[in-house]
Amino acid sequence: MLSQLEWHDVDTPLIICFWLTSIVVAKIIFHQSKIGHFIPESSVLITFGLFAGFMLEYFFGWDISLHPGKYIIEGLRMEIFADLFFLYLLPPIALEAGYCLPFRMFFKNIGTILLYAVVGTCLNILFISGILYLFSPYYQNSIPYIDLLLFSTLISAVDPVAVLSVFEEIHVNQILYINVFGESLLNDAVVIVLYHSLAHMATIEKIESEHVQEAVGSFLTVATGGVIIGLLFVFFTAFATKFSVKIEVVQPLICLLLPYCCYLACESVHMSGIIGIVTCGLMMKPYLDGNLSEKTKTTTKVFMKTMSNTCEAIVFLFLGLSIFSKSHIWDFIFASVTVSACVLVRFVVVIPLTFLANRRRVKKIALVDQAIIAYGGLRGAICYGLVQTLDQDVILSKDMMITTTVVVIVFTVFIQGSTIAPLVKLLRVKTEEEKPQLISTHVLNGRHSFQFSDDVMAGIEAVIGKRGGNYVISSSLISIQSRYTRAKSHDKADIQGSSIGGKGVRNECGGKQENVAGNLRSIKIIKGRHGNGSSSITSRGKSHVHVERLTGMGHS
Repeated sequence: MLSQLEWHDVDTPLIICFWLTSIVVAKIIFHQSKIGHFIPESSVLITFGLFAGFMLEYFFGWDISLHPGKYIIEGLRMEIFADLFFLYLLPPIALEAGYCLPFRMFFKNIGTILLYAVVGTCLNILFISGILYLFSPYYQNSIPYIDLLLFSTLISAVDPVAVLSVFEEIHVNQILYINVFGESLLNDAVVIVLYHSLAHMATIEKIESEHVQEAVGSFLTVATGGVIIGLLFVFFTAFATKFSVKIEVVQPLICLLLPYCCYLACESVHMSGIIGIVTCGLMMKPYLDGNLSEKTKTTTKVFMKTMSNTCEAIVFLFLGLSIFSKSHIWDFIFASVTVSACVLVRFVVVIPLTFLANRRRVKKIALVDQAIIAYGGLRGAICYGLVQTLDQDVILSKDMMITTTVVVIVFTVFIQGSTIAPLVKLLRVKTEEEKPQLISTHVLNGRHSFQFSDDVMAGIEAVIGKRGGNYVISSSLISIQSRYTRAKSHDKADIQGSSIGGKGVRNECGGKQENVAGNLRSIKIIKGRHGNGSSSITSRGKSHVHVERLTGMGHS
C-alpha cells in the first residue's frame, strides 16, 4: 500500500522546481524554433507567464494578488517575500553584467557612458515626470508630483538584453555595443539609488529645499560609499584567489560569494549595493586574470550567466502571471502618456548628449547609431521589481503604477524588441568585419591581455619620454597586482612561457631616471655610431627596463 501523500511537506520546493523547469522548457523551445529570429526571449517568458496566469484564473479560480509584503496565490498558499527581488534576484543580474562587461572598451568610452547613464537618466526622469504632470488633470486619480517623480525614476531603468542579443548576432561595431551595454549597467545603478532617495522623500508631507539638498547629498554619499566598499572587496577577492590557486574547486565560489557579501555589506550600512557589486564585478576581473585557470574562469563565467538569466526569467515570468491580477487599475490615459513619454524622451535626450560627446571623441558616434541607442531603451526586470516594492500606504496609486509598468514593459519588449533587428539592417548600422585569427590577436585577447597592453604602453612611454593620461591609475593597478594579488605559481609560469614579466621601467635618457609601471623585462635601445637611429631590443630577464641612448661619444 502506498503511503499517504504528504503534499504540504514538499509543496514549496516542488512549486519552485516546477517554475524553474517551465523556464527551461520555454528557453529550449525558443532557441530550437525559429521564433528567436522575430521576437526576444523575454517576450516568450512573459507570454508563458501570461498563459499560466490565464490557466490559474480560468480553471482554478486563483487570483494573483500583489501586496507590498509578498505575492499570494489564493488556494496555493505560495508566498514569496518582497526581499526576494533586492536580496536574491537583483545581485546575480548586476554581478554578471559587471563581470562580463568588456573592461578596456568600457574605460575607453567611460566619458560617453557616464554622460548617457548619469546626465541622460536624470534628464529622462525630469522630462517624463514633467510630461506626466502636465496630463495629471485627465487621470482617474490625483497623483502628487513627488509620486510621479518616483514613478518616472523606476520607469527610466533600461534593460537592453534583447537589444544586446541582436547586436551579438549581427556583430555591430564595438562603439555601439559598449555604449549600450555600459549605459544600461550604470543606468540601473543610478535609477536604484535615486529610487531609494525619492522613496524616502515621498514619506515627507511638505517637501522643502533642505529636503532636496539632503536627497542630493544622500545620493552622492550612497554612490561613493558603494564604490569604495566595492573596491575593498575587489582586493579581498584577489587575495582569496591568490592563496587558493591550488584549490580550483573553491575559486568559483570565491568569485560568486565575495561580491554577494559586498552587496550585503553595502546594504547593511545603507550604501548602494548595486553600485558596490557592479564595481566589484567589473574591477576584480583584471586581478583574477592571473590567478584563475582557464577552466575556472569558464566555470565562473558560465555559472554567473546561468544565475543571471534564471533571475531575469523569474521576474519576467511573474510579470506575465501578474497581468491577470484583479488588483490592477487600468488608466488608459496614464498608460498611453507614459509609453509615449518613455519613447519620445529617450530620443530627445540621446541625440543632444551624443552631440556633446562627439565634440571630444576621436571616433564619432554616427547618427544611425544614435537612433539605435535611443530606440533600444527597452524596459524590463528592474522596472517591474522596483514598482513592486513601492509602499502602498505612501504611494496610493501603486496599483495603477504597477499596471502601467506592465504595459510599458510589454510594449517595449514586444514592439521595440521585435523590430530592433530589422531596424538595424534597414539603417545599415556599421558592423565589425571578421578578421583572421593572428598570433597578435591571440596575445592581445588572451589570458594576459590586460598586462600585455600595459607592458607595451609602458615601454613606448619610456622611449618617447611622455606619459599617457591613465599613467597613474594604470601603474598603480599593475604594481598592486604584481606585488600583492598575483599568485606566485602563475608568475613562474609566465617567466617560462611567452608572457612578458617585470615590475618597472627606468628611463636614463638625459640623465633622468623614471619608474614606469610596466612588466617588460628589459629594453635596450642603442643608437648607432654614425647616428643613423638604428635600434635593437634585447631581453636580459631583469625586473626593470633600461632604456639607454648610446652615441659615438659614450652615454649621454
